[in-house]
Amino acid sequence: MYIETIDYRPSQACQIDQARAEAVELLHRATAIYTAAPAVDQLLEKIDWPREGRRLVDPSCGDGMFLERALSKLLTSSQPTRLTATYLLSHVEGWEVHAGACTEARARVAATLCRHGYDQATATEVAESMVHNRDFLTDGPQKPVYHVVAGNPPYLRWVNVPPVLQELYSSHVPDFAASDLLHSFLERCSRSIHPDGQIALVTSDRWLFNAGAAGLRAALGTRLGISHLERLDSSSVFYRPKCRRSGTPPRVHPVSVVLKATAAPPQRSQELRVLTEQPIYPGVDESLYEGLPTLDQFAQVRIAPWLGSSGIFVVDEETATTLPSEYLVPAVDTDDIVDGRLCTPRRFAIRTAPGVTPCDRVIEHLQRHMYRMAARGRRGTFWLPPETFHRMDLSRETLLVPRIATSPKAVRVPPGILPINHNLSIVCGEPGVLDRVEAALRSPLAAQWVRDYAPRLEGGYFSLTTTLLRKMPIDAPFA
Repeated sequence: MYIETIDYRPSQACQIDQARAEAVELLHRATAIYTAAPAVDQLLEKIDWPREGRRLVDPSCGDGMFLERALSKLLTSSQPTRLTATYLLSHVEGWEVHAGACTEARARVAATLCRHGYDQATATEVAESMVHNRDFLTDGPQKPVYHVVAGNPPYLRWVNVPPVLQELYSSHVPDFAASDLLHSFLERCSRSIHPDGQIALVTSDRWLFNAGAAGLRAALGTRLGISHLERLDSSSVFYRPKCRRSGTPPRVHPVSVVLKATAAPPQRSQELRVLTEQPIYPGVDESLYEGLPTLDQFAQVRIAPWLGSSGIFVVDEETATTLPSEYLVPAVDTDDIVDGRLCTPRRFAIRTAPGVTPCDRVIEHLQRHMYRMAARGRRGTFWLPPETFHRMDLSRETLLVPRIATSPKAVRVPPGILPINHNLSIVCGEPGVLDRVEAALRSPLAAQWVRDYAPRLEGGYFSLTTTLLRKMPIDAPFA
């Protein structure tokens, strides 16, 4: 007797769809930062819209706040007799890859229409047609279709994008726009607007000045210039800050930016800020620093070595007593700074050199504890730390500047002591110069420089780098 067997295993196509759906869900959790209505309204006031025939799109509309505010503006600025469903759909459009957020956006659009007198059936039908549950990066237009792009696109470093989506996007996104999803959306949006179009977005600020976005800025600058740029308060501009604790702002330092399409270079408007590969710092008054000397003219700024996981090349006082003193250098980190002063070092760094095998006791210690070393700190020659310091001159007093700080204040480090863990160290040729550099770092001008140019972190902290300090203007008098 023949018995038909049915294979209930999911098809390859179903497996691919499921994997993509799971990836989209992960992406949404990582990027669901929605913009509050006041910030949206302020940004919409900066654009040439609504106007007859001009089409607006939000390429990643989330739960539809930009669509709601844009639609409300359109409904209150046009004659009621003209506001047919066809008219609305020809002026406002939204895209959202996440099905749940798309449903929320459609509900928001329908509710907005109902408040303006449309019946529920019409409002629902318009909302279904206005908001597309599709991915703008893969399915969006590659030629000029829109007059205005407005929204808050996702910002997520490429390495954090789910692999399924990385593979999908790789054939749609050029290399210079592939380091962050924000870069990818900016590039795609720039190709979708008409020659007189505008792109009005709330974005993370990092694409404006990060070195990794230089290629993106240069490419955008061939078609766009900046007509508006303003910093926003992250604690109030977002009403759904990812999946963080309630009431805490996200790790984003937002700006509102309007990019306007430019004509050929000879006709470019003088009102637009040229967009090139050079970094742009929002809200900075560069005239404050004109004509002032910079720190690198008077001192050397170097970065303290990272010696790997604790307990291997950096040991406590007890372990140090078991090792030969000629291999040990007192070491300090930011936790050794108390009330603005450096405490007595509580740890020691083991100094070794290439081509010179250390003594048996040092070899035995390193071999016994090397299992603790983080993968990025392992080297072919096991007795060498991840970053060597055997050639570093420690004979002079230096200034230690924490690399994460609210201002560039420094502490004195006596000769013979090694700062560690990528903190910044300033070395001067003469003690008198070191005094003046220390005073300059405590000045209001130095604090302002950090606020203007250092990458922002959370809680009022900034990331300080060697490049930042070297170019810091100095207003203290020097001989």
